[in-house]
Order: sequence, then structure tokens, then C-alpha cells
Amino acid sequence: MKRTPSLHYLLWIHMLLASFMFIVTGLESIDWNQSHTRHSTGTHRRSIRADSHTNGGAASGASGAANSEKNYIQLYSNQHVKLTLECAVNINFSTSIWLKDGQIVQTILKDNANNKRVSGHRFLVDNLGNLLIDNVRLEDDGRWQCEAEDPFGFVVNGKPIQLTVVDSPKKPYILIDNRILDPGNLFIPVKENTDLTVSCVVDGGNPKPALTWDLSLGSAALLDAPEVTYQAPNITETVREQKVGARNDARLERVMRGHHNATLTCIVHHLALLQPLNVSLLLDVQYTPSFAISREPGFGFPIREGMPVSLKCDVDANPKAAPIWQKDDTDPPVQQTPDGFLNFTEIRREHSGWYKCISRHLLGRFSSIGYYLNVRYDMEVTQEPDFDVGELSSPGRQLEVALGGAVQLACPPGITGCWTRVDQGTGRLEPLGASQELRLDQVLYQEAGEYRCVAPNRDAMRKYDSLRSVHSVHVAITGHPMIFPTNKTITGVYGQPLTLTMEFCANPTYNKVYWIAKDRVYRPGEADTDIVAYAITNTSTIHCHQAVLYIRKVRVSDIGEYLLLVRSPQGLSEGLFNVNMTYASGYNVQLSSAGAPLMTSGVTIPAAILQLLTSLYSLLLSPRTLLVR
Repeated sequence: MKRTPSLHYLLWIHMLLASFMFIVTGLESIDWNQSHTRHSTGTHRRSIRADSHTNGGAASGASGAANSEKNYIQLYSNQHVKLTLECAVNINFSTSIWLKDGQIVQTILKDNANNKRVSGHRFLVDNLGNLLIDNVRLEDDGRWQCEAEDPFGFVVNGKPIQLTVVDSPKKPYILIDNRILDPGNLFIPVKENTDLTVSCVVDGGNPKPALTWDLSLGSAALLDAPEVTYQAPNITETVREQKVGARNDARLERVMRGHHNATLTCIVHHLALLQPLNVSLLLDVQYTPSFAISREPGFGFPIREGMPVSLKCDVDANPKAAPIWQKDDTDPPVQQTPDGFLNFTEIRREHSGWYKCISRHLLGRFSSIGYYLNVRYDMEVTQEPDFDVGELSSPGRQLEVALGGAVQLACPPGITGCWTRVDQGTGRLEPLGASQELRLDQVLYQEAGEYRCVAPNRDAMRKYDSLRSVHSVHVAITGHPMIFPTNKTITGVYGQPLTLTMEFCANPTYNKVYWIAKDRVYRPGEADTDIVAYAITNTSTIHCHQAVLYIRKVRVSDIGEYLLLVRSPQGLSEGLFNVNMTYASGYNVQLSSAGAPLMTSGVTIPAAILQLLTSLYSLLLSPRTLLVR
């Protein structure tokens, strides 16, 4: 066939370049017969390349743009099947090879498949260069690419093929503190108002399975009770990197009693699954007892000697706790039934007194508020009072509640009223709503004090005025120290003083208080040339105090964390201030020889440039943030 001048010229140039490279390298001998023999069964040796092109825009091997999602073909395959990978190149080639993850794969011609010497070989190549994989395995997962070479030594690469060999994931399981949860144990005990972290793990699976968490409520009866409010806990999911399989950690913040018997489910999604896999556990929330006292006849009805009366105590707790009646802190005068009843067949005047319900629980000993049972024995009374005065709370009645616990107060029976709180500073009554019952959940130190029930009209108010001192309830809060705020960021002005103030509460009272500033410990009352730690002062709230740290002049070195530690017999708490710094408007700034912003009387730099310079300087010299307005 007659060659065109252009083709002849290109062939001449190619041979000249090949000869030149052969002379320069000198150390590599070229076996032209082997390099131009299609599909040798021995070790493949690549010939000298005069140029390299990529078919379809893909780069050679596993480098360059081949790693981009737009420059490779994604292919999924099941295991133990036959699969064909196409070598799509637009040249007439004399030899070709296949690479997996950049490594040459030994192949044989499809026509030689019956040769006994290659019996069982899984990689076959047809006359078009396509790769036939017999009995696909997991080890075949990876990046495949065809390289074809024409008679002139030009190499063309086929578009990379990302082969994903699908493998079904195994059944998931749950970890608690990195220990596998017993599949037969579905309940996870967790205390009320604490957090919980669980992990869902799946072994196997290719590609990696996706794990998600779901929380659904259990006992709806708890939500029907007016004193139980439901609040969905904040679930934080964290995906952990694993070489094999997948893991997802779920953290539930502040689990409450309303979440008892809730179901936490880990769901596994994978393309090999017709239906998602899942594994579940039930939350066994351990919460302290709450009490409900009832009476028959109802509250407000005068109790006369000789009539039948029943008192009932219901306890809601987990684990379950039995009610135990007491009269004046001793055993009751009648036998209590197992379900919490005190049944008086014919009540007598000596049965009058303070009754309360106690319970011994896994988390401690708990008690209801007191109820005064007044038995009237004056049969000559011609007019019944509007309410039974004897059932009001006693003078100075004290009620102790643990920090974070709950308490329920009820107005005196026989009259409509609402609850108020006595302001400790002014002595005024602060209304707390229109209900005759008041429930305080997850109580704080600031809720301690005197509570009173007041009447809605003037006539009843006159009657209450005479009894004001005998139906108030004093609530005391006990527990570990609490600091307010626990974490706050504050910005100081360069060269100006800065005051850091924190309030803390503790009952029993604190025994140690420390400030930690710039790696130095300050006790209240101590000071140096830079910082003053003032003495602890009391606030208007009972059991609460104030701690103040004073920085005389804010400098760049003052940026950072300031920690307040408070210790009591009940535990240790900490509060944190993050101090940043800014410059006051009108300050003149110039850069020192080291590039640091200095306060001078030089030329005023515009605010935008000042902000840029100081921000860059702070980022270069310190991981802490330097804010400039």
C-alpha cells in the first residue's frame, strides 16, 4: 500500500526518536519480537514509549485525573460470577496489558483457556483486548485499566474502571464502653439526667454500609401523666473510621424518666440488602421516686371521729419502690396494705397528726411532703369551716430536695388558691401560675426559699392573712456545687481593666475556691501586679455566692482561659471564661520590626487594614484567637 507523504514523514520522525533514545539509554535492550507479541504468558516488559495518550481523557495508571469521579467508570459486581471488562481504545493495537491498582495482571488468551498449563487461570483476554474474569472474588475489588500499544510504540490507556465487588454486611451488634452487649440483654440501665454513649458495629460489607440511629418512645402511660414532660434528647452521631466494616457512635444527652422503655435502634443500609438490618436496645432509665397522696373522702371534706377514712400513697420510681407510711416519723396506727393504703375503719382523735410516705430506693431514701390529718371530735359545731385549718402546712415547714430532683406542692384543701414565692430581698409574693398544685422539676439552687399558696379573692385573703405563717413551705436544695455561667466568652479592650464574675451555689457549703489564670492559682483575697482575686461574697439567693477576678490592664498575653474551681463535700465543679481582646477605636497602631502591632503616636491605620494585620499576626504566633474590631 502506498503511504502518504505525511504518514511516511511521521514514521521517519518516530524511528529517529526511537534510535536516539536507544543510544542515550544504552543500558536497555529491546526485544522487538516479545514486545510486539500479543498477550505473552510470561513477564510483561513494556517497550520504549515515544508518546503516551489517554483514551477518553483519562490519565495513565492510577495518577492524575483518573482519581476524579468524572474520569472513571464505576462498576458493581456480585461474587462468584463471570465478568467482562471492556478495553475501549480507538487504535489498532498490537499488544495490550491490564493493570489493577497500578500493578500488571498476568492474563492469557481466551483461545488458550483449555491449555493444561493454565488450568484454573481466572483472567482471560479476547482478541479485542477485553478482560474476562472468571469467578469474581473480593480480592478483585479495585481500579482496573487497559493499556494498548500500536506497532509504532504509542501507548493508549483505556478509561479506568472502578470495580466494586459487592459483599453483604454481617448482622450488627452494639458496644457499651467498648464491650459487646449480650444479645439476650435488651435493657441498658442509665440514670436520669445523665448521658449515654452506645456504638453500633457492622463487620464486613463492601462497599462500606451506612449506619443510622433512631429513637422511639416506649411507655405512653408516662407521657399521659401531667407531671412528666417529654423532651427529645439530643442525639449526636459520630462515624468511626474502620478498615473493615463500619461503626457509628450515638450519644444521648440528658436522658430523662420520660425516656424509660424507649427503643434505640441502629439501622444498617447496604446495596446488597433487600431490607435494612437493625439491632435495638431498650433504655432502662433509673429515676428517683415521686409521690402522689390521695384521701377518701377527698381533701377539704372535714374528717370526724368515727367515720371511715383511707389514705393512699402511689410511688413512681424505677426500679420500683414500695411506699411506706409514717405518722410523726414513726409507724402508722393501722396496718398498711401492700398497695399503699392506710384504712381507718373508725378513725379516732388520736389518729390526728403528720403523715408522710417514704421509699427506700436504689438511688437513696426519699420522702413525700407531709400531710396533716385532722380528726374533728367536737360534735357541737353547727357550721363547717370553708376548709380544714389543721390540714395546712405547719409553721416553718422544711422540705429538703436534692439538686436536680422534683417536688410537688398542693394548696390547702377546701379553698381555691395559687402558689407564690416569697422574694428574699423585698418579701413580696411572686406569682407562679394559677394552679393549686405546683411541681418543680430538676430543681436548681435558685429555686430554694419560701413558697405560699394565696387566695384569689379578698374574703379568702383575709382568712389567709391570719394563717399566713402556718401554711408556707420552705424548700431547701442540697447537692454538688453549680457554677453560672459554666462556659462564657468575653472580650476585653487593650489597656483597659476587665472584670470576670461568676456565681456559684453549694449546699452543703463550699470548702475550697480557686481561680486558675495564666498557669497560676489564685485564692480569693490574693493579688499581684496584674490580677486581683476578690474575696467571696454572698448573693441574694440562699446558698449562692459570687467570685470576682479583676485584670488591671488587658494585654495580648492575657488572652486565653480563666478557670474557677469550687469544691464542697458533695463534689467538684468548674466554670470557664474564654478571654479575647480588641482595640479601642481611635488607637494608633504600627508594626514593630517583628511584625507585631504596637500602640504608638504614629500614623493612624484604617480599621480594615488594622483588623487584617492584627488577625494575621495572632494566627502566626499563637493558636488562640485575637479579635480586632
